[in-house]
This record gives sequence, C-alpha cells and structure tokens, in this order.
Amino acid sequence: MNRRLIGFLIIISCLAPALFAETIRCESDRGHRHECSFDGFGRVELLRQVSRTNCVEGRTWGVAGRHAVWVSDGCRADFLIRRERDDDRGDRHDHDRRSRTIVCESDYNSRHRCDAETQYGVRLTRQISRTNCVLNRTWGYDSRGIWVKDGCRAEFTLGR
Repeated sequence: MNRRLIGFLIIISCLAPALFAETIRCESDRGHRHECSFDGFGRVELLRQVSRTNCVEGRTWGVAGRHAVWVSDGCRADFLIRRERDDDRGDRHDHDRRSRTIVCESDYNSRHRCDAETQYGVRLTRQISRTNCVLNRTWGYDSRGIWVKDGCRAEFTLGR
C-alpha cells in the first residue's frame, strides 16, 4: 500500500474522535438556572469547571431533554458533547447490557477505590453524602475502577 495513504489513514484515525465531539460553555447567571442548547444528539460530560462554585451533576448541572445542558447556582463549565457515529449506534444495546450501578464511599480522611469495569464510562447517578462529589476533585475513575475521597459517597452507573 502507498506510504502516503497509510500516513493519511493514521492521521484521520487520530482526528476522528474530535470530529464527533463538540465543546460548549454553559454558565449560571447570578445563581439562576440557565439552559444551553446544542444541535444534534450526543452524550454530555463535564469537561472543565470554570466557576469557583462546584458543578455537581444532578444538583447544579444536568441534561435537559435531548439537546440541552442546564446549570444553576453559579455553576459555570465547559461540557463535551460526544456525538454518536453510525457504527456506535449498533453497539448501543451491548452498552446497555453492560451498565450496572454500584455504590462507592469514602471517609473524610481517606481515599477509597472501588473495583469496577469502567471501559464504557462512569456517571454519578445519585449523591448519598452531604459532602459534594465533584468529578476529578472528590471522585473520578480510571481503567482499574472508581475512586472517591474527602467524604464523597455516591451511586455510580457503569456504562452509559
């Protein structure tokens, strides 16, 4: 095969995920609820919090319908909208079968890890603790499982 073609295919495969994602910023104005709409369909993830106020999924931000993100109580953040590719749609039922819910809890002075299969993503479903559970601050995940710290106790859904 032609070397240029191989190089081109490598570059395209590296850029493909960016072609199927969009970033939007949504900001709560003086504590009021605000909705930010986007075109098309996609999964919404908090990419980067830009406010001093914590952005907690289900409390100060969430998904409104199929085409919007809402924020409230001073939450300001950048959200990643992951677009579905045609080949992903066929796998949706497989992802649903893999989804399950687990509870992961930490003490105030320690970090705790819960073993879990995180390859299809993790979503905080319900916060149990009074302490805020904030992604990449008091909870997160990697290939080995979910971690929580500083009193975060929550219910997590594996697989989106």
